[in-house]
Amino acid sequence: MANALRGIRLDPSRICLGSAGLGTHTSEEDSFAVMDAFVEAGGNFIDTAHIYAAWVEGGWGASERTIGEWMQSRRNRDQIVIGTKGAHSPWGSEDKSGRCSREDLEQHLAESLERLATDYVDLYWLHFDEPTRPVGEIIESLADIQRSGRILSYGASNWTAERIDAANDYAKQKRLPPFVASQPWFSLGAVAGGPSSEAPTSDAADPLRQWHVDTGLAMIPYSSQANGYFGAANVEWARGDFQGPPPRAESFDSPANRRRLLRAIDLAEQKGVTANQIALAYLLNQPFTVYPIIGTGNPEHAREALGAASLRLTEQERADLFR
Repeated sequence: MANALRGIRLDPSRICLGSAGLGTHTSEEDSFAVMDAFVEAGGNFIDTAHIYAAWVEGGWGASERTIGEWMQSRRNRDQIVIGTKGAHSPWGSEDKSGRCSREDLEQHLAESLERLATDYVDLYWLHFDEPTRPVGEIIESLADIQRSGRILSYGASNWTAERIDAANDYAKQKRLPPFVASQPWFSLGAVAGGPSSEAPTSDAADPLRQWHVDTGLAMIPYSSQANGYFGAANVEWARGDFQGPPPRAESFDSPANRRRLLRAIDLAEQKGVTANQIALAYLLNQPFTVYPIIGTGNPEHAREALGAASLRLTEQERADLFR
């Protein structure tokens, strides 16, 4: 598949490695091992954020610094696609909207570049929207920063479809680069008790998914593995008739997700792969480009996830999983 992320020099791997715990929950040594395994298995796309690890005392910036130190150690910056996120509220603030002024963008980007030990970011995300700020002002700021060479492309994380449409319409009118991707929550599993924990019963009825079908905009979703709900521990739990709470991702446990887990197990056995790979393949085989973000502190899990990139699901197989 051709690179769907305009402006990026390299073709990103279809699986993206998330890094929220690198350098904190996962030690630097283990973090290096995970990234080494990811690259050895064919990955080159890593996602991070300016605010990552702010929730750990003394940890703010650890994810970006760990990635930067790893790239310096391996001398592989020109072989890695880095996406990082800025434009967030101060950590701990009750206001969860973004900070998308030119001043905030410049400050967050400068600090991220220093931590990453690089002079450019391949994909720069606005971590959250600032709904009261005109999209034209935001696009003008991003386009100007892109012209400086410090970012190659930009995307919108946790933005509504309506705001992305408005921003990209403005970019088209002004002949400026648009957002090349969105980063929402998207997975075969649904958060228990959430609006989609039981419905829609067809993936074709999901409005977010349909918007990506209609626009063709690439999606780079977080929580793509439903926090491990389709992993090996939960597979054994399902085979034991769901006795007790799930070992992993209890917040995802619902009747709908249990049905999807059982279907993923059945399809995995037919194809000789894992249920987690099937859950990732569900995303990779959408009728628009998806680069699922995985999270792990285990090198073997990184290798397993990359194995999903070659899996092909028919439209019927994908629909049957979601029912």
